[in-house]
Amino acid sequence: MAGSTALSRIPLSMVVAAVLACAAPALYAQPCNGKTGETATDAAERFSMISAQCAALAVPMTVHRAAQLDLYDKPVPMAAAASAPATGASAPAANALPPPLLVPKLPPPSRDAVRVITLAPALTAVAREHQLDPLLLHAIAHVESRHNPKAVSKAGARGVMQVMPATGQRFGVRNPESNLLDAPTNLRASAAYLRVLRQRYGDDLRLVLAAYNAGEGAVAKAGGDVPPYPETQAYVRDVLAVYRRLTSTFAVTADGELIARASKS
Repeated sequence: MAGSTALSRIPLSMVVAAVLACAAPALYAQPCNGKTGETATDAAERFSMISAQCAALAVPMTVHRAAQLDLYDKPVPMAAAASAPATGASAPAANALPPPLLVPKLPPPSRDAVRVITLAPALTAVAREHQLDPLLLHAIAHVESRHNPKAVSKAGARGVMQVMPATGQRFGVRNPESNLLDAPTNLRASAAYLRVLRQRYGDDLRLVLAAYNAGEGAVAKAGGDVPPYPETQAYVRDVLAVYRRLTSTFAVTADGELIARASKS
């Protein structure tokens, strides 16, 4: 039907390219309006991989589109047509095979792309288990650690989703200092926490993300709003920008499969 949205199945490599192409500060850059130098006080819940980035996020930057995405927007080039035969030359056989397609050679995936590909099955599994959008988990993982399972922040947050040891213990992780560096364990703890936050704050994703970054106590102290910490405001803005980009490009089926959106004329 004209004007409807068609969904076509795509390889995971496009999901990777979309995640890495998301430049949240460039898409939705705006000045932080919190008090300068004010930081979260709820140390047990604080996530700080984003800290000290507020000033940079306030400056508009240029979006650099991933070259891999452009390959899907261009027709596949055909081999150069053979020149016309000279006068008197015999015509080509009627059953001659067409010239082969010249398939563009993609560059090898980056380190970040490999991490996304590796983590995608476990991330999708925990998203289904806790009834969360896997695209949201991808957006958080991208902002928190660039999908790096071994990342450790100065505040002690660990793993791909930057879970604090105290939060890991809250959701049943033993020896969290070491076990949160295991990607499936980290993802399960993070997803369980996000489910609790969603139950508490409903569909207000701003508050869910603010509490994930600064702690539920910080949100309560701010009167049920995003705390006035520049790093938390920057974090919420970044994750929402990446998430919007992903949800405008992809949809999720009932069984958790990612599919591309394409306008059908």
